[in-house]
Amino acid sequence: MPLHPLGISRRRDMPCAPKQAAGAVNVRWGVAGELAYAFIDAPHQAVPPMLHVAALEAIHRRICVLPVRFGTAVSDEAEIRSLLETHNDELLTHLNRLDSTCEMGLRITLPSVPRSRNPDSSGSPLKKGTGPKPTGADAGENGGREGPVPLLQRAAEPQSPAAYLEKRRSHYRKIDGDTEQDGLVVQWFVESLHGCYREWRKLQPSPSHPIRLAFLVECDRVAAFQSRAEDARRACSEGRCVVVGPWPPYSFV
Repeated sequence: MPLHPLGISRRRDMPCAPKQAAGAVNVRWGVAGELAYAFIDAPHQAVPPMLHVAALEAIHRRICVLPVRFGTAVSDEAEIRSLLETHNDELLTHLNRLDSTCEMGLRITLPSVPRSRNPDSSGSPLKKGTGPKPTGADAGENGGREGPVPLLQRAAEPQSPAAYLEKRRSHYRKIDGDTEQDGLVVQWFVESLHGCYREWRKLQPSPSHPIRLAFLVECDRVAAFQSRAEDARRACSEGRCVVVGPWPPYSFV
């Protein structure tokens, strides 16, 4: 029966860990010296990704954990213990780095309207711009007096190679602009929060929050971090930013 390790923590943290994760996902625990490991069984099929995430998240909300790569499978607990014994010092070093810290997050959603990418006088990383004015067929001939060309008529017209190339250029310019915009916003928050965190990293975006940042924060600096993040959000005035946490930290390695 294959076992699927979820995460590594210290043996002393085991009593704080939940015996069961989300839904009917049973999380089992074992020990190897000073370390503890959480794992689940999946005897008949591969572990679904969402099941793995739910189980790990339930553990993460209670204790500091070093997550194991998704899809890792071992034959039995003896194999897990052997791996932990081999990497004992390395794993303890990573866990020591996370002592007395927590993880704070920023979830940022930007407005979809076009904007300038030059800093404004208030120090915000971006300032709101005006949308493009209609030109050509969209504005109508002779200053718009004849009205726009009907949609069906425009769709039926063949597109010249030059028009196609300009459309592709516009598409890639928009992608480059969005990337630049995201980079400026990330830089703004990272610099604004300097001194309130130990490390930071950019997480994978989600549909609701294209920019997601995680910060490793000393536990006694949480209030200062939250206050500084709120000040940065007001000064930035770009989109919507939500501060989440604190949680026990994942590994920042």
